[in-house]
Amino acid sequence: MIGPFPWDPFPPGEPEPKGPDPVQNLAFRASVTAADAYRSVRLALRRESGTLRVGNRFVADGRYREFAFLAFGHAANSMALAALHALGDRLTQGFLAGPEKVPSEIPFHGVVVGPGWGGAPEADEAVGAAEEIAAGLGEQDLLLVLLSPGAVRALARPPVGATREEFARALESAHSAGATGREVALLARVLGTGGVGGRLAAAATRSEVATFVVDRGDGPTTVGGGPMRPLAPEERVAARAILERTGTGAEFPRAALDPHRLGGADGTPAARLAPPAVLVANPADALRAAADALFDKGWTSRLAFLELRDPPELAAERFLTRAEELVLAEQLTSESRTKGVGVFAMATLGLPEGVDEGPALSRFLARAQQLLRRREMSVGLFRTAGDLGSPEFPAGAVVGAATDPEAVVHPGRARAIRMRRGVTDVGLLAVALGPSPSAVAKSNG
Repeated sequence: MIGPFPWDPFPPGEPEPKGPDPVQNLAFRASVTAADAYRSVRLALRRESGTLRVGNRFVADGRYREFAFLAFGHAANSMALAALHALGDRLTQGFLAGPEKVPSEIPFHGVVVGPGWGGAPEADEAVGAAEEIAAGLGEQDLLLVLLSPGAVRALARPPVGATREEFARALESAHSAGATGREVALLARVLGTGGVGGRLAAAATRSEVATFVVDRGDGPTTVGGGPMRPLAPEERVAARAILERTGTGAEFPRAALDPHRLGGADGTPAARLAPPAVLVANPADALRAAADALFDKGWTSRLAFLELRDPPELAAERFLTRAEELVLAEQLTSESRTKGVGVFAMATLGLPEGVDEGPALSRFLARAQQLLRRREMSVGLFRTAGDLGSPEFPAGAVVGAATDPEAVVHPGRARAIRMRRGVTDVGLLAVALGPSPSAVAKSNG
């Protein structure tokens, strides 16, 4: 039985959300709780009746002499605490790197890594500690690698011949020139050094390894630059194509773009192939819970997109267009037994992992507000990573009509919705709440 998590973003037993947007808030709470990184790791790492579950494997509880962990990304604290609670004092080594200080409940060292482009200044310390722990383990030991979005900031060092600032600018230039967030992640994985591109796996030469990943929507293979997954030849070819398409090859140092490197081996230490990573939380978890929460309250729930990877303004346009289509498809009348239509999507807004999502969230909502055509419709966008980055951007906000009929709201102002603490990162949840049957009947009349 998994007990309550002391850092729940919305603790169990809290009263129903109030304010002008209780339904939007309810969807947000449900999505974050369902994708909670702590609970997800606890489900994947369990000791029961002499058996140890490690992801998809079951072994005797005494199989390993020592356990160690490395936790990187926005959910580093949550994932590390889950490992500690699952393994207790058998967890003897560990290191964390994430956007929050290591709390006193976790008796291991770490560094604070904020959002940004490319690798962080703290990457040297993080990669050094990770390699030291990985190299010191033996054949009877297990290394847990706990990755969540934002991990690339702690694991990526610049290519040979470039400074950290130059590498960051080059990645940002590629994005500005049309590279998607996933493509930027691939460039960081292929061209960066440090722990990305399977280099951390090369340090774990003797121990067994289990990798747990939280995916935000771009796929689990590039989270953190894929530190436990060696580069494949096709990834190098894809990176070269991205640079050619965006015309940004000149932004990177010549040594990083050597044809031999982008076409095949580059002298990276050979890594022993680790078992496939275990995906512990992803956008589908958040979407399912948000839809179920509204359904239980009498709303009709519909999926607009599983993933919205478009830039903010285009993502808002696509989402609102699809929301209108789904509302019309319901053919609501005054006899319809529903409170209204809730439409959902998860989004990355085309951003690579690790950057501040706040400004893009604001741009999405500004465009959504311009596009709203129904008086009773509202649109919310919520970061499942919480208030990370620029302090003026909250975890989420809502524009449009209030779902509390008694509330009075400013028609041209977004209304912030916060969560107490960011514990996971499966992307941004977009929610459109459509009109009630009575409102549709009135407009048709």
